Amino acid sequence: MSTRTGRTARAPHSAAPSPAPRAAARTVLPTPLMSLTYAVQMIVGTMVAVAGAHFFAEREAARCD
Repeated sequence: MSTRTGRTARAPHSAAPSPAPRAAARTVLPTPLMSLTYAVQMIVGTMVAVAGAHFFAEREAARCD
């Protein structure tokens, strides 16, 4: 019996330790461009939220008059 990755399945009571994946031990840090892109996305998102709140506040104030 094999799994989707092509490796053979082991019994759950196997005494052999499973090898630790090497990729999980490495930490991948974001590049400066990725950090800048994320910061710009957060700033633009905040500006859109503030503009939307301002719009709806004015709209509500106009309705109440």
